[in-house]
Amino acid sequence: MVAKALTVLSLQVEICPDDSSRYRWVIRDQDCVLRQCLYSLPDEQTALRRGEATRQEMGALWRDAQ
Repeated sequence: MVAKALTVLSLQVEICPDDSSRYRWVIRDQDCVLRQCLYSLPDEQTALRRGEATRQEMGALWRDAQ
């Protein structure tokens, strides 16, 4: 069985378009959005931490599916 390598998913933390004092995370595979925060978070560090946890979870799910 040939398995494709998991591409490197990028995590970006962006300012919330609705409230510039809050942040959101977005996980992308190149230009395609795979997952994003459903609600804004109070600070950049919280958004980064939650986004990274989600990115790791996505990687684990992909490895488990192989």
